[in-house]
Amino acid sequence: MLRRIAPPSLLRVLVLRTATVSVLAALVIVFVAQYVSNNLVQARFQDEAHVIGNTATAAIEERVVTATRGARFVAGLPTTKRLASDLIASNTPAKVAEIQQFLIFAKSSIGADILSYADATGLVITGGQDIAPDEKLGPDLLARANASPEQAYVLYDEPAGVTVRALSIVRDDTNAVVLGYVMVGTVLDVPFLQAIQASSDSELAILWRGQPRAATIGIDSDEIAQFPTSADVDNSPSDLVSKTINVNGANYFGIFTLERTHTANADPLLLGVLVAAAPVEEAGRSLFIILGVLLVGVMAAVVVLSYRSARTITAPLEHLADAAQKIEAGDLGVRIDARSSYEVGTLERAFDTMARSLQERDRAQQEYLDEVRTVNAVSDAVVGVTDRERIFAESLSRLVSLVKADAAAIVLREGTAGGLASASTANIEPDTATSIATDVLSGKTGDPDVVQRSDMPYGVLRSAAHVPLSTRGLITGLLSVYFKGEAEITESEARTLRTVARLVSVAKENADLVGELRDNNFQLERANRLKSEFLANVSHELRTPMNAIIGYSKLMLDGLDGELNSQQEADLQRVTTAADNLLGLINGLLDLSKIEAGRMEINVEEVDVRPIVEDVLALVRPHSDAKELAVRANIPADLPTILADRARFRQVLVNLMSNAVKFTDSGAVTVSATSGDGWVTLAVADTGIGISAEAQAYIFDEFRQADASTTRRYGGTGLGLAISKRLVALHGGRIWVESGANGGAIFSFTMPVHVRATAAVAGAD
Repeated sequence: MLRRIAPPSLLRVLVLRTATVSVLAALVIVFVAQYVSNNLVQARFQDEAHVIGNTATAAIEERVVTATRGARFVAGLPTTKRLASDLIASNTPAKVAEIQQFLIFAKSSIGADILSYADATGLVITGGQDIAPDEKLGPDLLARANASPEQAYVLYDEPAGVTVRALSIVRDDTNAVVLGYVMVGTVLDVPFLQAIQASSDSELAILWRGQPRAATIGIDSDEIAQFPTSADVDNSPSDLVSKTINVNGANYFGIFTLERTHTANADPLLLGVLVAAAPVEEAGRSLFIILGVLLVGVMAAVVVLSYRSARTITAPLEHLADAAQKIEAGDLGVRIDARSSYEVGTLERAFDTMARSLQERDRAQQEYLDEVRTVNAVSDAVVGVTDRERIFAESLSRLVSLVKADAAAIVLREGTAGGLASASTANIEPDTATSIATDVLSGKTGDPDVVQRSDMPYGVLRSAAHVPLSTRGLITGLLSVYFKGEAEITESEARTLRTVARLVSVAKENADLVGELRDNNFQLERANRLKSEFLANVSHELRTPMNAIIGYSKLMLDGLDGELNSQQEADLQRVTTAADNLLGLINGLLDLSKIEAGRMEINVEEVDVRPIVEDVLALVRPHSDAKELAVRANIPADLPTILADRARFRQVLVNLMSNAVKFTDSGAVTVSATSGDGWVTLAVADTGIGISAEAQAYIFDEFRQADASTTRRYGGTGLGLAISKRLVALHGGRIWVESGANGGAIFSFTMPVHVRATAAVAGAD
């Protein structure tokens, strides 16, 4: 069996959501703290590196100033000028040795690393044990010395390290003649960097052209690639590059800047300050651990607090859920004692209000359902019943049981005089019911929407309730229920009584109307039958003398009774035409009478449509030729035969063709035929006056034409289409008309195909 998985509770959801939000907030705080801490550490690194870098730059500048001052000092000594003048006068080894000894003494006096002398062309005469003779001073250094004695220095990369060379001109006493040059140099070596490092834990490095030239820490060749180049720093917007590098297995935070002042060959000096990252990393790890412990503690506290907070919400909600389930099960009496505060307490009070409302609504609904059942029971008893006595008996029987009455009665007014007579009673004497109804309605018209209550001293019955019966605004009777005790009629029972009274009134009126309708139908059917018999008899009696009139008229026209003059012949011709029309009317009336009486006989046989169509065309052609109308037929050679009464089929076709020729003044009349789905459809189309949409609705009724003007202009009785419709219907077909606003009409009718009809007859057999 599959284990039922319970849906997540609100408590668990609230705790999880609160804990999740709190944990996310704590994580954000941890990451922000870590980020801020890292930024602070990085800022401290940068500040420390900037301080040390500025110190190193200041130290380099101090070396430059010292070298420059030393060079100017030595160049300005009288001894230097004298030895320079002597050397120009006599460039002998003795003079060179003498100036060399002087430079050694001067070097120690000014504390320089390098001290040398060059002649006016820049050729080094003596280097004071540091620079070999015959070395040529750099043109950039000479150019700076000649241009600006105050800034006559250049940085050089030499085997001993990056060296600051300062140059000063030796002039004669008049300062007009250049006797030579004194160059003082100082090396930026490891001791120089260590002197700067003494006040800091950072490491320093000087790089030239991508190689370390002096450093307070050993840098292996494979570690050089980590350091930025002069181009990297030069391309930085701040002329500063911060980078973490690893030297000798330890991480350092490095700040690298350029020393651009008077660098030889325009190749700047790169100064790096390396601050050890190990203490900071350790502090970061400690901070992360502390924050992690705090995070776990916060999570635990949040879970506990969120659980307690959620319980204050979910506990009353659980009571609400239990109460809602009980209401769903049908217990509308459940209530919740509001104990909570804030919104939950409001929800509990609203729930109790809703429960009371539902209970009241359910009670009202039950009363309404009882009322509906009562009404339906009475309605079921009287609907479809046309016998008044049965309606009253069924209504009282249902009403007594439904309202728990001891007796009931329906008393009606008799005729227009207003007297009352008992129509139907249950468990009460008719005379008693009539007497009570007389007292209730005496001198009053009564209100059908008001239930009247009364006390009664009749036998065991002690109280009653009455509702007037009303038809078309008139009081026609009284519906009463009786009780042996003092019964209180509820509003629901009162509505039931009023509704039953209306149903009984309507049922009574319907029964009366049905009776009247039945009598009227009987009289109409009798009158219609007498009319049909009269028409048949009169038509039959008229047809014999009419045939005699037509026969004798034709004999006289044929000259059997003597020759007639032209006027007599014209008069007899009019008599014959009028007699033929009258005979057609008589025959139509006879056919209509037979059809309505159900005595029209149809002799069904296999009929070929084409010969009959040709015969009808020949019949109407004299009339069409007289009006110069084109009459044509469109009958397919493979049209199947039909199963029909030959004479009646011809009669329908003659009626349609005659009407088409009659109502067409110009144009053509066409008869066509098609077959499909077991039927042959014949259509007679004309270009005549057309038929309005309104007239198409009654064109096939007896004695009806399109309008009165048509009858006056074209004549006719209006029986042809009515008879044609009935003859087509006797064959199982249908007939219809199509006509547009621009004139012209198409009359179509269907006849069964012989094969279809034969199959149908065979199936029936």
